[in-house]
This record gives sequence, structure tokens and C-alpha cells, in this order.
Amino acid sequence: MAQTTATPDSQDFIARVLINDAPPYRIISRVRGDDGHSGIYVDILRALAAETGLTLRFIEAPFARGFPMMQAGEADIMLGPNRTPERERYLLYLDPPLPAEPKVFITRPQGPRITRHEDLRGLRIAVLRGARYASRFDGDAALEKVPVGDYDSALRLLGGERVDAVIMPEQQARWLLRWQQLNWPLSPYRIEGQPSYIAISRYSALAARADMLQAALRRLQEKGEIARILQLYS
Repeated sequence: MAQTTATPDSQDFIARVLINDAPPYRIISRVRGDDGHSGIYVDILRALAAETGLTLRFIEAPFARGFPMMQAGEADIMLGPNRTPERERYLLYLDPPLPAEPKVFITRPQGPRITRHEDLRGLRIAVLRGARYASRFDGDAALEKVPVGDYDSALRLLGGERVDAVIMPEQQARWLLRWQQLNWPLSPYRIEGQPSYIAISRYSALAARADMLQAALRRLQEKGEIARILQLYS
């Protein structure tokens, strides 16, 4: 598997961070004056890097593509994955976790009203490829799920009546609908969110410093820095 040649203690080590556009958690913007990467998870990672002296380099890749890249040691850090036994084979998760976010369903005006899980039966539901939402939803083989590469594509499918609903984190849903000026309803039915994490590839040289990074992340939480960043995007 691919390895970085520099050690995380050397001056030339640069941590490769995977990012995809998923506001407000991970934002890629071409009009910003800096490298164009921001968002809740990115800002928390930048604070962690400042705390530990870590240098970051962002690699833009679809969310689903990030998992095989982390498994192959082609990236060092992934922002926001949920924790699963399968992923723990190649990911180290830093505690404390990032706040859990409820999942909601977006529908078109006059579209289906979703008030419980059973209302999803018979609907075409756009899901982000590679994402995990909740065990009941993920494991329900009776649901018709349409995988997409990003949520912008999912909303286009919804607008074109090629799907009936889109599932996504609630804060991201509100952000995208406001950004695209879409007056589409969110379902009364919500799925309790799972904690997200900053994760390190077990095949990265950075894995040797996971304990140090975890301790620094806890210090940021104790100092209120994580709460301050969350407030910026609320």
C-alpha cells in the first residue's frame, strides 16, 4: 500500500486531507481568497493543525472515493465519516466525535408526506454514494435507493422528478435549499444522527501520532473552540 515518505515529525511531512463539497461541513469555494476550503469540519481540523503544528494539503475527491483512498494509504485524514466495524479495519477515529446531525428527507412541493419510516416504501430516494444514514434505513432492502455522487445531483434529480425524495443531514439540507433558493419542504420524519469523526488512515505515517492528535482535539473541546466554530455556521 502507498505510504508517505516523510514521518509526521519531520518538517516536510504534509498531511493529505480528503474533502468533498458538503456545506456547511466541508465547503469548496473558488471565490475565497485562501485555498477555498472551509466549513465546520475543515475549521476544526485547521484549529487542530494549529494546535499540533501539522501542515495540511487538501485533496478533492467524491465522498465514496475517499474510503478506498484511505484504505490504500493514498490519503491521511478524512473528515466526517461515521464509525462502522468495516471502516475500523482501516480507519482510526479521533475522540471526541463531532456532533451528530439528524437526517431529513427533502421532497418537492405537493410531494409525498413522510412522517414515519413506512412512508418511504414505494418512493425513489436519492442517497449519497458511500454514505451511511441509520441501520434501519441502510438495511431496508425494500426501499428503492438511487445512489448519487453529490447532493447537488440529488436535488437536480428531485427537481426533474426522477426521484421522489432526497435524504441528507438536516443542516446541510437547509443550507443547500437556502443557497439554491428552493422552497422545498423537509419531512416531519427525522432519523437520529450518528456521530461523525475526524479519521486517520491506519496505513498513514500519521497513525503513529493518533494519540497526540486525539489529546489536542480534546483540549480544543475543553477550551470551547469547537463550540465557537459550530456557532459560526449556525
